[in-house]
Amino acid sequence: MFKLKFLGSANASGIPVFNCNCQVCEEYRENKSFNNSTCAYLECDNGEIILLDAGEDNITKIFDNKTIKAVFLTHFHADHTLGLLKLRYGVDKVVCYHPEDKNGFADLFIHKLSIEYKQNKPFEPIVVNDIKFTPIPLIHSKNTTGYLVESKEKTIAYLTDCAGIKDNALELLKNTKIDECYIDACHAPGYPDKNHLNYEEATKILDEIGAKKSSLIHGSHETLCYIKDNNIGLKYKYVEF
Repeated sequence: MFKLKFLGSANASGIPVFNCNCQVCEEYRENKSFNNSTCAYLECDNGEIILLDAGEDNITKIFDNKTIKAVFLTHFHADHTLGLLKLRYGVDKVVCYHPEDKNGFADLFIHKLSIEYKQNKPFEPIVVNDIKFTPIPLIHSKNTTGYLVESKEKTIAYLTDCAGIKDNALELLKNTKIDECYIDACHAPGYPDKNHLNYEEATKILDEIGAKKSSLIHGSHETLCYIKDNNIGLKYKYVEF
C-alpha cells in the first residue's frame, strides 16, 4: 500500500507568479499561500519514498533522514529535475527511471554521483516495493512519459506535461480500472500552446479515461482565473508558507 502526496501541482512559474496582480495570485498572497511546480511522491508502508518527478529544489531538506527508494521522472525539463542537482550529492544510492533523452538536464548525466539513471521503455512495467510503474508516452516538447502506478489496493495515473495522449496509450488507460487520474491542464481554453493541454482538453480526456477520481495538475494562474471567472465548481488546496 502507498499514499500519494503532492509537493506542488502548479506549472513552472508556480502560484503566485512573480509580481502578477491577477485575482488568483492576489488571493494566494492574501492567504499567505503558494503552489510549487508539479512534483509528487509515494509514501510506502515501510516508510520509503518514491518520487514522481523531482522539480522541488528542497527535496533533500524535505526528505532528510528518509530513504528515497527511486525517482520516476516524466521528462528532463528544469521544473521536474531541479531537486536532482542536490540529491546526487547524498550518501544513499538512488535509481532514477526516465524516458529516453540524450541530453538530460544540465550536467546530471556527466556528474551522476549517487544517482543511477535507467532509461524506461513505454508500456514496459518497472516494479519497486511491489508497486508497478508502467511508462505511458505523452505528447510534449521533450520526450515524456507519464506513469500508471499500480498496487494490489490502488491504481493511479500520473500524466503531467502533455499536449495529448496517443491512441494506443489512451486505449490502455481506458481499459484499466483507475482509482485516481491526474492530468496536465496548464492553460485556459484558447491559449496557443502545442506542449500542454488546456482545461477543456484535459477534462475531455479525463471523461474518456473514466477514473473514479479525476484531478487537474500543472495548472497555471490563468487556468484558475478561467475556472473562477466561469464559476466552474472545482476545488483546489492551498499550501501554507
